[in-house]
Amino acid sequence: MRRAPLAGALVLVVALPAVPLRAAQSDAADCAAFWEGYARYADISAYLDGAADARADAERFRAEADPDDAGRIHRDARDWVLRLDAMIRGNDAQSTEVFERTAARCGRPSEN
Repeated sequence: MRRAPLAGALVLVVALPAVPLRAAQSDAADCAAFWEGYARYADISAYLDGAADARADAERFRAEADPDDAGRIHRDARDWVLRLDAMIRGNDAQSTEVFERTAARCGRPSEN
């Protein structure tokens, strides 16, 4: 017996509303990692201030992220520490470009 093509389309339509939510949660996880990495680097760096504010921003973004992304946030925050060090101490142009793009996308939660 052949299934109606409409059945497959119905499954797709039912699943579609979850796509924007997951994308928003993924963006929030990326921003949580960014601000957490910034806070960690500010904790140990003479060049950056604002660790407490950045950590608070990370928490606000983390609250919007999928709880399953906690491990990824932790790992990506470590990567941001390395990227910030390359940008600040190594004067790395590519790290600076990535930082500026991410900072623009992940503005302070109160600004979004």
